[in-house]
Formats: sequence, structure tokens, C-alpha cells
Amino acid sequence: MNIVLKLSAVLLLLMLVVAPVDAQQARETVRANADRVTELYRANQENLAYDEVLQLATEVVQYRQQYPKEIIAQAYVLLAEVASNKGDYVRAFQFAVDGLTYKPLPPELQLNLEMRLTSGYFVKGQYHNVFHFVEQALELSQQTGLVKYQLLSLGYRAMANALIGEAKKAADDLLAIKALMNENRQYAEYIDLLEIIAISYHYLGDYQTAVEMHERILKLRFALNMMLSLERTYYNLASAYHKVGRLDDAYNAFWEVKQIAEREKWPIKRAYAELGLGQVLLAQGEFESAYKILVEAENSFKGQNLNSPYLGTLIELTKASLATGRDEFAEQILSLAEQLAEVAEVTPEQVDLFLLLSQRYERQGDIAKALAMLNKYVTQKQQFSQSTNSRRIELPTILKQEANNKDIALDLAQSYEVHTEYASQVDKQNKTILMLSIVSLVLLGIAVTQWYAYRSRQQNFVYEQLERPAYLLASPAQTKYIYHRAFKKARKYEYPLTVGYIVVSNWQDLTFSFNKRVISEVNKTIATLVNEHLGEFDQAGQIHEGEYIVLYPHQHRDEAKAKFEKLLEALKVRFFANLGEFSVNIRFSMETPSIQDIDPYIFLSRLSDVS
Repeated sequence: MNIVLKLSAVLLLLMLVVAPVDAQQARETVRANADRVTELYRANQENLAYDEVLQLATEVVQYRQQYPKEIIAQAYVLLAEVASNKGDYVRAFQFAVDGLTYKPLPPELQLNLEMRLTSGYFVKGQYHNVFHFVEQALELSQQTGLVKYQLLSLGYRAMANALIGEAKKAADDLLAIKALMNENRQYAEYIDLLEIIAISYHYLGDYQTAVEMHERILKLRFALNMMLSLERTYYNLASAYHKVGRLDDAYNAFWEVKQIAEREKWPIKRAYAELGLGQVLLAQGEFESAYKILVEAENSFKGQNLNSPYLGTLIELTKASLATGRDEFAEQILSLAEQLAEVAEVTPEQVDLFLLLSQRYERQGDIAKALAMLNKYVTQKQQFSQSTNSRRIELPTILKQEANNKDIALDLAQSYEVHTEYASQVDKQNKTILMLSIVSLVLLGIAVTQWYAYRSRQQNFVYEQLERPAYLLASPAQTKYIYHRAFKKARKYEYPLTVGYIVVSNWQDLTFSFNKRVISEVNKTIATLVNEHLGEFDQAGQIHEGEYIVLYPHQHRDEAKAKFEKLLEALKVRFFANLGEFSVNIRFSMETPSIQDIDPYIFLSRLSDVS
């Protein structure tokens, strides 16, 4: 008995000694991580190391309750930057959205995130959504005197106005940029802004000025050894070359983008390059080569939620397929493009879609639809043509008389201020590297301890994935993979796949009305009921909070309907009773993809559109 008491006393003493040490160590780790995030945020983001940022920022986000919201938002900026550098623009956009949920933030940090959000809308082709955030950012940057973000806001607004045909407004924004840069010459070497200005000229129809600016920007990148986003400059230059008819130069520049993307393993940037190469090859009459490379681009863009470039790829692939005698495949691709055009804005470069659709309906003998599409093509063509003509009239009087408006950018490579600023940046970088080396040595001991903790967490994670309890469903990322694989297998082996979709339409009201514990119980109840009603080969998962899909492979709709209805009935009985007087609204739909349903995500989007 005495031995047991002594052992208990020893164990208690050890716990009292070890617990404060562990707590102190955890606090030091949090402080070190926060300092490192801030250092990386303030450093030159052209040189961010992907693996380091991913590990550090993920740890901060995962244990966000231990960090100030400013540090969390900075971590999201770093994640958005490295995702954008890899060409993962959709994820970069989402990181910016997540970062802005921690408002209010310091003005500079909030503006950084808002600019990334604006850039994401351009990539998505949602140009009209740009104006709200740009106006908001412009107002905040003017109030706080942050000139860099005033310039970026004006640049993005000029791009958006040029894209929607507001040439006068775009020209006014470019003149405002000129005036502001004359007052703040230290921003004359800011390459991101220069590229925005050059792209604005491109969208305004002044392609020659765009070419000259992009060539100087390329020269400036090599002069300053700013190589990380080199492929972006090559891509912009290639697009401008294409517009002025320098097809060989355009092909070579697009090829440079493709080589860089393949070397760095950036599939989305490679897809952009392949789309550009396909367009050039079509213009050169190399239809078979164009077809092959556009097929690669289509495979890369598929499922990435990049509607605008994907639509452009489908249109160009349709042309290449028709030119090479692949009429049946062209019909499938054109149908997919027609569906996508219902949710994506059609740009001037994509207006040929309506002509292709008119020709298809004419071949099918549907003269009414053929005429409707032809009329739409002519109307859109005239609209874009009038916009282009108005640009040509306004540009000489507004912009080209102001020669200095582009000289600011065109003379940059020889600018003494650029090289002075660059030398200062190099000196700061060297000091930062020395400081980080010292900090890294200090953190080495902590890192070893954290590695063992991380290894233990990873082992637990793997075990949980292998033995998922009945009260859990597949996560959204896992569900996306499961659904995509099941859809593709069903098409490949030509067997039916029925998809059931369930959504709690007032989920936001539910989360507002109940605490986290109740919501957790609701999630567990839904997961348990779904798992209980799955057959041997059925699968299910969560798409978003309150949104689920159930997959019934090798079953037509009529065969799976009984099981799906039993699940819905169980949800109503069990789920409603646990929430008192709160009325939960469940909407659902169920369908089996047909042979015309080529893209799994478009099918799911249509399935989720339930009333």
C-alpha cells in the first residue's frame, strides 16, 4: 500500500513539473510561428518557398484559436500567394475569401486580401463583380493614404471597364494612374501594376502599346532577376503578339509558358498555355496539331471552376474538331459549351460560340433556333465591334495625346530609380536572410519536438480515415474525389449511376438558432442516418455544410428511389424531432446522368438547382 502511495506521489510530482514546461513550450511555438508568418508576409513575396509557407500557414489556420486574427489573415495571404504562383487560382481566391472573414483588419492587410479577391473575379470571368470590391478598396486606400493600393484599385477598375466596353471610363482611370505615379515615382517599378496597365491597353484595343509594355516588363524582369512570375509576363506578351498578327512570336511565347509550367508542375498554367498554342495553330491552319493540344487543355481545365478559359477552350476545340472531321465529338463539346455559357459571361473572343450553335441547329433542321443563334451572334458582334470602334476614336484624343501616359512604363528598364530601389531591396533581403538563419537555429530544437507531435497526429489521422465511425461522412474534399471517380467509371464502363442530392435549405438559420454542440449532434444524426441507409456498394458524402450527395452505382433512378425515399423519411422523423419547434426545410433531387452529361460538375450543379 505504501509503495502505491509513493508511486502516486511521484507521478503527481512529475505531472506538476512537466505540465508547465509543455504549456511554456506551446506558447513559445505559437509566438515563433506568429513572428515567422509576419516576417514572410513583409518579405518579398516573389521568393516565398511553397513547402515552408504551406506547413507554417496550415498550422496557424488549424490552431487558429491560439493566434490573433491579424496573424491568421496574414497566413491566408501567404497561402493565396503560393497557390496563385502555382496557378491554382480557385484556391487562391478561396483563401482570400477566408482571410476577409476576420475583418476588421489593419487597412493594408484588408486591402491586400481585397485585391486578391478582385484578381480572382477576373480569372473566373466575373467582371461585373469586380466593381464593388474595387470601389471599396479605392475608398479605404484613399482614406489611409496607401498609394500602392490606390494604384492597384484604379488599374483593376480600368481593366474591368475595358472588358465591358466602357472605354471612356477605362481611359480616365489610366490617366488617374499616370497622375498618381507622377506624384509617387517610387511605384514606377511596381511590376504587378505595370502588367495591369498593359493588360488594360490590351482590352482597350491598343495592342501595339500592350506589346511594347510587355516587352519592356520582360526586359525589366530579367534586369532585376524577378523570375518567379516570368511565365505570366510571357503569357501576356504572347496574347498581345497574337492580336497584332505576330503568330510565330505568339507561338514561341506561349511555348515558353508551357515549358515553365511543365517544369514547375503547374497544370492550370500549362492549360492556359495550351489554349493559347491551340488558338495560334488554328490561325496558322495547323488543325490536327491544334486539336491535339486543345484536347490536353480541355482535360486540364475540366473541373477547375474556371468557367471563362474552359469555355474558350471548348469553343476552340469545337472548331478544331470540325476542321479535322471529328463531327460527333464536336457536337458533344459544343453542347457542353452551350451549357457552360448559361453560367459564364461570354467575352468578345468567345462570341463565335453563337455562330457555331447556329450552324449546328441548321444542320439539325431547326431553322428557328438557327436564326435565333445567328441573330444573337450578329448582335453580340456588332456590340463588341461598336465598343472597339469607340475605343479607337477615344484613344487618340484621350490617351495617345498624353505620350507620357505610357512613357512611365516604357522607359522603366533604363530608370535609375528602379536600380536604386532594387539595390535597397537586395540589401534588405540579405539582412532578412541573416536574421532568419539565426531564428531557424533557435527554432531547431522546437521543430524536432513538433515533428514528433505531427507524426503522432498523422498516424491518428490515417487510422481515423481507415476506420471512419458511423456518425461521420466523407469530407467535402473526399466527396469530390469519390463523386468524380464514380461518374467517370460509370461513363467508361457504360453502367447507370444514380445521384441523390439533399440540402438543408435553412442551414444558416439552424446554425444561428442553436449552439455548436447541437449543430454537432445534428451533423452526427444526419451522418448516422445516411450511413444506415446505404447499400453494400452505395456511397455518400458531404459537399458543404448542410449539403450531401448519395451515389447509387449500377442502379437506375427507379431502382434507387425506394432507398432514397426511406432515407428522406428517416431524416424527417429523427431529425425534426430533436430540434423542438424549429422547422427544418429539406430539399432534394435525384437523377441518373444521361450520355449527354459529359462533365460531372455541370451535372451536379444542375442537380443541386432544386426548388
